[in-house]
Amino acid sequence: MAKGEAGSQIPPSGSEEEIHREYVMESGKIRIENPGLCAIDFETVIGIVVKEILGWDGKNNCNKLGYGLFGDLDAQAFAVEEQGRKTLRAHFLLWDKGYNELIEGLSTPEGQEEYVKQVSKYVDRVMSTRLHGFNPRSVPNACSSDCTSVGEGIEEYMHNTGP
Repeated sequence: MAKGEAGSQIPPSGSEEEIHREYVMESGKIRIENPGLCAIDFETVIGIVVKEILGWDGKNNCNKLGYGLFGDLDAQAFAVEEQGRKTLRAHFLLWDKGYNELIEGLSTPEGQEEYVKQVSKYVDRVMSTRLHGFNPRSVPNACSSDCTSVGEGIEEYMHNTGP
């Protein structure tokens, strides 16, 4: 963003694409000039993911039973790396409490049907093809499923999923 009088920010003018491009460039400069700020924000986000999504109690270093998105865990670990664009990302490794029992159950003919039901129930609970929070009205090129006409896909999506 351009600087105005006394260092105030002047809002960018131009198309949405130009504004977005300028924002991305400015964000890139901030990341490169202040890597510590990015690391602090990233650490905060990872802490939220570990606590709220994995259900891990950091103070007691254990799983909060029945809380995590991926079920109950024996352990969790993650590694953080910097990508070429100077952005951070994390790789997680999760140890599921029931994994060994599940694999044994799936490998025996007498238990297979029950464990297939358990896996199906688990998958239905943690996976979805729905874009949560997706507002199709914000996508100018949304189209019908066969992509023949712009705009029809928005109404179809809203009818099937609600606002």
